[in-house]
Amino acid sequence: MNPPWPGGWRYALGAAGGYLMYLVALVALVIGRTDHWRIWQLGAVALVPPAIVAGQFLVAYRTVVNADEFVRALFAKRMLAAAATTVVVATAWSGAELAGAPHLPAWLLYPLVWGVFGLVTPIIRRSTP
Repeated sequence: MNPPWPGGWRYALGAAGGYLMYLVALVALVIGRTDHWRIWQLGAVALVPPAIVAGQFLVAYRTVVNADEFVRALFAKRMLAAAATTVVVATAWSGAELAGAPHLPAWLLYPLVWGVFGLVTPIIRRSTP
């Protein structure tokens, strides 16, 4: 049994909207810096991405809390795999930067976590080992 995660068009639409707002806020910060926005304006826009990230994790948490233990266990395993992969990749890349690789901004970690989550979802299909 492999129930759909998280299921529902509302969640999918909300997640896509959140990702879009996340990217729009990042682009607005770049534009704001080049157009010399006031510091309070940049600060206000800089609060949008972390608010979206927190909101998405809160929605995911609430979805999991309301699910049965099978779905909770699947989510936990998948999220642990996604988080671990992201930390390993970020650590490896930071070492590579010291060796001369180009710098990558930390905002890439957010889509990386959820992207890896999506990649491991079809692989991790059981709540037991």
